Amino acid sequence: MFKANLRHAALALACLAAGAPHMVGAQEDAEAEVPEDPIDPAAMAALDEMSASLQQLASFTVTSEATSEIVLEAGQKIQFGADVEVKVHRPDAFRVVSTADTQTREMFYDGKSFSLFAPKLNYYATFDAPPTIGQTIDKARTEFGLEVPLADLFIWGTDQTMRSRILGAMVIRPETIGSRTCMHYAFRQQRVDWQVWIDQGPRPLPCKLVITNRDDAAMPQYTAVLTWDTTTPVSAAELAFTPPAGATPIAISEVPEVEETAQ
Repeated sequence: MFKANLRHAALALACLAAGAPHMVGAQEDAEAEVPEDPIDPAAMAALDEMSASLQQLASFTVTSEATSEIVLEAGQKIQFGADVEVKVHRPDAFRVVSTADTQTREMFYDGKSFSLFAPKLNYYATFDAPPTIGQTIDKARTEFGLEVPLADLFIWGTDQTMRSRILGAMVIRPETIGSRTCMHYAFRQQRVDWQVWIDQGPRPLPCKLVITNRDDAAMPQYTAVLTWDTTTPVSAAELAFTPPAGATPIAISEVPEVEETAQ
């Protein structure tokens, strides 16, 4: 009945019914105030500041409560939740653990190889990786169809073409996320709309992300609320992957087939 592969589905957070009238009103106000120039320099400056702050982090841990959607053949949207933990040691190590009711996946990079481990299935796959995090994320996606959760947090500020792809940028308003005051920004690209809430404290890191896939008529979304730990050091050694006893190695090309069979 599902007309979407979870790995390729666009992801997002739907609005609570009780909050919908207020959101509609806010949207109408925002539309009424859109300047003639669709790109607000203040929004672009905030994005640059956030990118610089991310690139200054030598190591960090970020946890996320993520919500994703798939779209049924009838057009109905179904949500799924997951918890994601990302640990990074720049420039050459990370570990990403994504835990959901349907599946758990762990991804490791050590500067030489990338490994994907499925603890519930007890299999793992590895490929030779480039020397940087950004290049490895790109190889995983383009050569093997593997999307690293929250990949933008690794590479924001390193892709110099990103600015040229932004067609619209606006400042919305300050909002409270947990105990943080975060400024809400909205951006538009050719096929994707995305929103980011940036912490207004001493370190301008993203508090929340929403990505809308405009390639799909149903415009499914992905949402992630982020919590940062930038004070606890993360060493490259603790991010290394060692296959558990009894784990089965498979070819990286077999991952999609094995995952589909297991679902």
